[in-house]
Amino acid sequence: MAEISLPVFQGPLDLLLHLIEKDDLDITAVSLVAVTDQYLAAIHNGEGFDPSALAEFVAVGARLVYLKSRALLPRPQGEEAPSLEDDDVGAELVELLREYRRFLQVVELLEERQEAGLRIYTRLAPPPALPEASPLEGVSIERLHALMLKLLQRRPREARPRAILPRDTTITLAQRLEQFRERLRRRGRFSFRRAILECATRVEVVVSFLAVLELLRTGEADALQETPWGDIQVLALAPAA
Repeated sequence: MAEISLPVFQGPLDLLLHLIEKDDLDITAVSLVAVTDQYLAAIHNGEGFDPSALAEFVAVGARLVYLKSRALLPRPQGEEAPSLEDDDVGAELVELLREYRRFLQVVELLEERQEAGLRIYTRLAPPPALPEASPLEGVSIERLHALMLKLLQRRPREARPRAILPRDTTITLAQRLEQFRERLRRRGRFSFRRAILECATRVEVVVSFLAVLELLRTGEADALQETPWGDIQVLALAPAA
């Protein structure tokens, strides 16, 4: 950073600002003409001049040039030309230097944060995804009916699943109800899918479906689908009559 050499001060612009802020140097004693001339001389003698330091001086130098030109331009007759050493000009320079100082402090803060950021390690892999809660609710009659139709469509005509009941016996709704109630008493639940697949005939499938609906209607059982598109469990709610 270029040195400023004045009768009352010699050193860098940062030090000049510091002394003015601490009231160790009277701004009115600072010659703006000399400061401006030395600034321009530093620009003209730019061999080996730090570009970053030059950029820092641009804002200050531009303002000083303006102040100098305002003081040197001719004024209307009868109007006294302002002095570069009057209080108004000195106050403007103080404000300018303080603003410049604030910019330097911000630059220093950003440099410190940038240096600290070099020791920060970013996450390379995304955080593990948390399992989403499945909005499982009570199974409706429509869903039971849809599952029954789906299972019927999958039943091969040439091969039938193992039947629990004798083939020559026609099962009634009351009998199927009693079988399901017995399962609820012993296990507390049973699989609707398995209850359908174990039927030997389509009549038994319909009877089983009606028996499950009756258990739901009377409040003896409830239907729950534990996973989306999974099996439907028939759960006991009250002791069977």
